Amino acid sequence: MQNTIKYKAFVLLAAVIAFSGCRKIFNLPDEKSYLSTQADYNTKSWSPRLGRTYLYSYIFNPVGSTFPMTFEIKNPHFGDGRDASDMLTQKPTLVWNNEYTGTETSLAQIEAKRHLENHPILETRGSGDLIWWYTATRDLIKPADSVVYPQNQRYFDVKITNSGGTRTIKNLIVTPYIDVPYEPSDDYNTYNGKPNTTTPGGHILVHIYASVSGIRGVTTNAFMNDPRNATTGIIYVYIRKFTDVPGGIPDPNGHRLRFKFLDKDSVAINPRKFNTTKWLDQVHGFNSKGLPGPDTTATYVQYNVAYPIPVANVPTKFTTGGVANITGGNQAHVEFSYSRIGFGNVNETGTIRQDFKIFEKGDWEIVFHFKTVNPKFDND
Repeated sequence: MQNTIKYKAFVLLAAVIAFSGCRKIFNLPDEKSYLSTQADYNTKSWSPRLGRTYLYSYIFNPVGSTFPMTFEIKNPHFGDGRDASDMLTQKPTLVWNNEYTGTETSLAQIEAKRHLENHPILETRGSGDLIWWYTATRDLIKPADSVVYPQNQRYFDVKITNSGGTRTIKNLIVTPYIDVPYEPSDDYNTYNGKPNTTTPGGHILVHIYASVSGIRGVTTNAFMNDPRNATTGIIYVYIRKFTDVPGGIPDPNGHRLRFKFLDKDSVAINPRKFNTTKWLDQVHGFNSKGLPGPDTTATYVQYNVAYPIPVANVPTKFTTGGVANITGGNQAHVEFSYSRIGFGNVNETGTIRQDFKIFEKGDWEIVFHFKTVNPKFDND
């Protein structure tokens, strides 16, 4: 029995060797991969914003085609045939070489985890994913208008190749819109980059409003629970760049983030009045000595930070919902609070909150303006 099994195994092995030898002797081609004629993108159009990175994943359907494949962007053009290869421009791009955790103890430690590489603004990956990089800016890519006419539409093709053949998917569409350097951006016109108004060309500005609880007005003694109510107290939020010299030009390579509080006369409120604020937990930033936490003055608190904010899409104690929010990490969260004794010897805690994102590097400040009623800090 054992001899029979050994004999059959020997015959099978000999057949395999003989077949392999025949392939070489007769110069038979290697087995080819399969490339389906139906392989295609599930999505044919994308609308990124300039200045932000977008990873479009799981958008390619191979329909049984075998990997590996190569994907090449070809023929970038406008609807009227003009060249649109500006979106293939190679730019120095920051990419991560180590995982960001949110526990880094210095700015240098964060920056050591990423480095510059040259990447085209629009590129593909071996899975068919597309990436639109943050390096696309207004000075290089003209943003789309509110109405995109056919002649101004951007198109590109993707050539797919494996050993089984080649297929080109034509006339995919990308429509880049104007950069919006921060969120929330209610006060920012997302088509022309100017201050937003209630009507086109109007004069009534649209504002960002703070989220508050437990803050009473000095003159009203009422809670400011509706930051849009002029009677109980309007609270505007301004997200803007600043300079150390009035009227100066903002530093495009700045790395500071400042928080300020203004009363109804636009006079700075000492941030130390927010006496229960956990300053180390507000921003993943560092003071002028390089230690975690801010520099504090009588008019503002300031952190040295890495941009964008959040610097990576990772849940940390500095993002909305904290580390427990496993689907979060895409927006920063701050809370400034103070405690006072109200009538009846009741302890009251006032808090002002803000979720935000900043995409553009520079020196930025977030200002909370108590526009119509000042907050009450003193005990009753």
